[in-house]
Amino acid sequence: MKNKKILVYILVFTLLIVAGWVGWHFYKKENENPVSGLKPRVEMGIGHISNITDSTIDLSLQLLVHNPLPVELDMKGFEYFVEMNGVKIIENEYSKPLLIKSRDSTMVMLPSQLKIKALKQEGNAEAAQGEDSADYHFEGTFALNKPFLGKDSVTISKDKRLPLYRLPKVEIVDFDITKFRLGNSDVMLQLKFSNKNPFPVQFEDPSYVVSLGSQERLAEGSVKGATKIKGKSSEIYQIPLSVDMGKFLKAAGQVITKGKSIPFTLYFKSKLVSDNDMFKKSDVNVVVDGTLKDIETVKKNLSK
Repeated sequence: MKNKKILVYILVFTLLIVAGWVGWHFYKKENENPVSGLKPRVEMGIGHISNITDSTIDLSLQLLVHNPLPVELDMKGFEYFVEMNGVKIIENEYSKPLLIKSRDSTMVMLPSQLKIKALKQEGNAEAAQGEDSADYHFEGTFALNKPFLGKDSVTISKDKRLPLYRLPKVEIVDFDITKFRLGNSDVMLQLKFSNKNPFPVQFEDPSYVVSLGSQERLAEGSVKGATKIKGKSSEIYQIPLSVDMGKFLKAAGQVITKGKSIPFTLYFKSKLVSDNDMFKKSDVNVVVDGTLKDIETVKKNLSK
């Protein structure tokens, strides 16, 4: 009788193991994905660029986090970074709690800021080789409120090939006083807009302020409507500006003493319009620094 009970226990235990294995195998087959299996995974995309300055870009990253596990993931927050071709361009943290139920997904918007210098250097290097896309790597370390399988954090990464986005560029090409008056005179400023992206972009209602030497806001103006630049092209536009002649005469004295090494600053403000959702309705606040000598150099390069 005792041996029969032992045999029954063994049989029941074996059936439970088999049932558990079959159940787990079925669950795994139904819920795993071909990339990470039953490990939580992320999908990353660039949501929208909200502001572009001469040194930084404010943007939002769209992060889809999927939990295929039979238990919920309760997280305090996470640290993350993004690399482009191995160069770190974004590093930040998300400090809000995040709860992802079993077999569920959630979308997280990550406000981020990247340095233009790192993006520009890598973008120029890839473009010089004829590349129009780049390898992006996202990696996040998620801190868990409750340890899972003995771990208090989980690291999730994602690699993706995405377009190589290039920022539109603004340069001063030339300027000329067109109407001389004692109070205010008109200056025709020539600006070169360059767009190295395959899609067109346009600047909506751009405004301009120019400082020369120690004279702040020497000239200013704005253009109503859109200034459009086709994909992978450059355009030169003439921009009318109003010049304060009192400031201009003082600046002229500085030009006499300092020559063409006198510095200038162009403050450019606009809203970017594009068919590409990432750039659509982005604010642009760019500062362009240089000297009068730089304008001569640009003119010579354009004539070649």
